[in-house]
Parts: sequence; structure tokens; C-alpha cells
Amino acid sequence: MASQPTPSSRDASGAPAQPEVGGSVSLDHASVMTTDLDDAVAFYTDILGLQLRTVEDDPVREGRQRAMLVDVRGHDVVEIIEMPEMAHPSVPGRGGIHHLGFRLSKEEWHALRSRMDAAEYPYQETKGRLFVRDADGLVLEIERD
Repeated sequence: MASQPTPSSRDASGAPAQPEVGGSVSLDHASVMTTDLDDAVAFYTDILGLQLRTVEDDPVREGRQRAMLVDVRGHDVVEIIEMPEMAHPSVPGRGGIHHLGFRLSKEEWHALRSRMDAAEYPYQETKGRLFVRDADGLVLEIERD
């Protein structure tokens, strides 16, 4: 339950002061679960065009491997965690991410579409956006500038 504003958290008119939004908060990365780390890395690097920074032992989940993928600036954007037990039919759902959204320059967007065409990788183009599923069925939306 949210706490009530204290007198010191009110503006000059007596209304509750609004906290600053956005300040130093930024998205570090999205984490995607996969049943096959190699297939997932291949999709995000060969098809989508991200770069593989590392494959390593997962520092949080003992006995797991993870891959960290970076964008063109070298920023971590996608962490892929290998979870082979997800393939078992008793596991409900595939995680809580609805989709990942990426933005590319017009030239990079067309190059991605050409790579998917050349690889015969299925996608849908809708209103200037590409929608494609990764190796585990997660939807990616790719917009262009």
C-alpha cells in the first residue's frame, strides 16, 4: 500500500509533490529464457544482428549458461539464459516478456529484412515494422527510423 504524502512532500500550493520521473533510470537489458542457447544466440546474432559479448556460467543461476549480447554501441541489451527444462510439457508459459522492441536505421532495417529473406526466416511486415519470432517463439518488433 502506498504511503500518504507527508507535509514536506507537498508543493507550494499544498498539493502532493510529484516525484521526478526518469532521472537516472535506464533499461540495462532484457532477459530471455531459451531451451537451446546455441539456437537462440544464432538467431540474435546471425539474423537480428546483435553481437555476442560472452557465453559464461550464469552468475545468479548455478549450473546454467548465459549469453550476453550487445548493440552497436557495446551496451548489453539481451541476456539469454539456457533453461532446457522449459521444453517439458508441464512447464506453464514461457516467461513474462510479451515482446522485445528494437529500432534500426532505415538502411539497417532493410539489411535485416534482406538477411531474413536470404535465410528464409519467417517474419511479418506491418505498418513499417517487422515482427519476427526468435528460436523460442518470443516476438520481436523491429521499427525503423
